[in-house]
Amino acid sequence: MSGAGTKLGVGTHFRLDGETVEVVEFASLATGMEVVLKDGRDRLARMSLRELLTCDRAELIHERSGPSAADDEDLAARTA
Repeated sequence: MSGAGTKLGVGTHFRLDGETVEVVEFASLATGMEVVLKDGRDRLARMSLRELLTCDRAELIHERSGPSAADDEDLAARTA
């Protein structure tokens, strides 16, 4: 998964195994943080936050345009 620098919260969308899902809740368990995901058919699924952020099956869907690591120009070096 890619998307470093993106805030993760309720309402964040991912493509998981080819299907769009939305984060609807976080759960803090003794085993770690988990997220509750809702798909387009309103089905809920729970998965570990670590798995969501590190697995190859998940891709962040960017909601806003903004700087990206793939940009050609170095925005940090630009002066106003």
